[in-house]
Amino acid sequence: MHDAPAGRPKRRGAMFKVRVVKSMYDQSERYVGQVGEVIGHWGPDNSESGREGHMVQFADGTVVGLADDEVEPVTGEE
Repeated sequence: MHDAPAGRPKRRGAMFKVRVVKSMYDQSERYVGQVGEVIGHWGPDNSESGREGHMVQFADGTVVGLADDEVEPVTGEE
């Protein structure tokens, strides 16, 4: 397993949760403050701008791509 960038969880294979702390795009605006489950990852190899991030599924079933700087890891039972 490769080391994750600073501030990013190292759990590539396991599902984990993140909270949306800011929105850079319209599709994620309504999820600011909400917690979702990370179900996948995207990186420079499949992003025009070379950014990295997570595919996050929310309680309503919607999946949104969020950059690393839009989320923070959730610890414990939130």
